[in-house]
Amino acid sequence: MVLYYGLAAVVIVVATAQIVRQVFFLPVSPSPYGTCQNGLLALARAVERARDAAPGTDGEDAAIARFRDALDPEWSHRDGIAATCRGSAKDERALDAIERLRYAEEHAARREAGDLAPLRRRVRAIMNGELGPVDHGK
Repeated sequence: MVLYYGLAAVVIVVATAQIVRQVFFLPVSPSPYGTCQNGLLALARAVERARDAAPGTDGEDAAIARFRDALDPEWSHRDGIAATCRGSAKDERALDAIERLRYAEEHAARREAGDLAPLRRRVRAIMNGELGPVDHGK
């Protein structure tokens, strides 16, 4: 019985140590941007690019996928940028605002795809069917 409980305790301790290490002690890759401000600017531009990439007529999942894909590569360096900004209250507030904007824009892309995509498809079908093919170049 002692051997069984001892083995169970070892498994629990090892698993807990791995989880703690992965949650709290992940290595942060350094930011490729020279300063915190350059990193913040890159993150904000990526959000703008993602906002422009999201609209379409193929539904919510595709819009969110386009939005998230357009955030890279800048947002893959978010933790490194946050590390460069650590210590400056102004920079940390700016990072927080950019992160909140990212989530708001993603939510807006999701909502827009759900509300507008069916209407966009309907109008496109009307334009191509009832009105004839539309020449977008003129």
